[in-house]
Amino acid sequence: MELYPIYFASLVLFNAALAYHRRERSKSDGSKEETLALPQGEGRDDARKFKVTYFTVYLLAMGADWVQGPFMYTVYKDEKNLSEAVVAALFTTGFVCAGITASFVGALADKHGRRAACLTFCVAYAVSCLSVLSNDMVVLFTGRALGGLATTLLYSVFETWMIAEYHASGLSDSLRLEDMFGMSITLSGVVAIVAGVVGEAVVGYTGTKVAAFLVAILCLGAAFAYIWNFWSENYGEPEDEKSGSDLRASLLDKRVLSLALATTVFEGSMYLFVFFWAPALKSARAMAGIKDLPPFGLIFSSFMCAMMMGSMLFSTLDPRAGRDTGKLLLSILAMGANSLFVPVLFNNEMVSFWSFAAFEMCVGLYFPTMSRLKSELVDDAVRGKVYALMRLPLNVFIVLALGVTREGDAHRGMVFSAVGGLLLCSVFVVQKYLCK
Repeated sequence: MELYPIYFASLVLFNAALAYHRRERSKSDGSKEETLALPQGEGRDDARKFKVTYFTVYLLAMGADWVQGPFMYTVYKDEKNLSEAVVAALFTTGFVCAGITASFVGALADKHGRRAACLTFCVAYAVSCLSVLSNDMVVLFTGRALGGLATTLLYSVFETWMIAEYHASGLSDSLRLEDMFGMSITLSGVVAIVAGVVGEAVVGYTGTKVAAFLVAILCLGAAFAYIWNFWSENYGEPEDEKSGSDLRASLLDKRVLSLALATTVFEGSMYLFVFFWAPALKSARAMAGIKDLPPFGLIFSSFMCAMMMGSMLFSTLDPRAGRDTGKLLLSILAMGANSLFVPVLFNNEMVSFWSFAAFEMCVGLYFPTMSRLKSELVDDAVRGKVYALMRLPLNVFIVLALGVTREGDAHRGMVFSAVGGLLLCSVFVVQKYLCK
């Protein structure tokens, strides 16, 4: 009997119970603001319009990423029958391109407009998804290169546009910025769950994993149209001596450097996890003598439930001070390390699944926590540049890790152990510079 539908249902019920608990506690405390509620008082309509304008696009973009994400490894490995080394090379190409573009894409977005950069993301990612229709290696590698560019844009310019527009619109009295961060993860978790189920259904109906990539293209087309019609443009400050000084000051700030280290190690672990979770569960299942492949779309939706649980926990904890947020980041790094050690010690499918779910819960906690810290420590004028540059060491880390990727359980276990150890090391740096 396949247990993953039960696991998924239990995670959905737990999320529903957590959401109900948060709502009831908010009522009993007489709270006037809820993470998923509309703001009260003056500015309510402006805040509601701002959220609809941003989240319509953001969730379409994330939906495009989520719906084909679980099938990227398997479409290369199983449908195109590529070796593990070639699949790793394809993934590495994406991260190399992401690392290269991280060095300048933020500056270009600040100069030529964050809206224009978001439109570029839609086009680049759509072409990347189209590339899987081909079996030509040049086309596949070109697609992964464009995917790397799109990833850099997705995780830098969208948030940069939102923060700049938030400040320009004067919404601080009617909407808290940290609520936007929490909502981003919670709502993207909901979209990811739906995307996982839709992806699994489409793949099952068509008989090919490529279908999930075509659904992603539809999402990207809708996002492009909405940005084109409803988003205004915003820019960073023009390049001058002051902005250059602000950029240097931000990049030399030990707190920002600590965030860059945490970003590199945690998000590097996350991307390696994306590459390895499917073969890890396949291996554990094979060792149990089960020949059928795991239901990857349903598993992905379960992981997204766990991630959404983490984002709701962030909203429940609601750290008010930078030091409290730093302590929360420290706890996330420690929990993430332990959740990656468990599958190494116990090569059991159920144990591996739940430890991976725990890691995804850490991911749900991590992103609003990191967004909160970056919004407090990085100046708006150079935000795009700093955010993009913070991803440069991340992509170098991933390229180096994937460059030595080999087939087999032993290597996968070594990777999980290594990144778990690095997460523990980053705990001490965060403790020193962000928890004082």
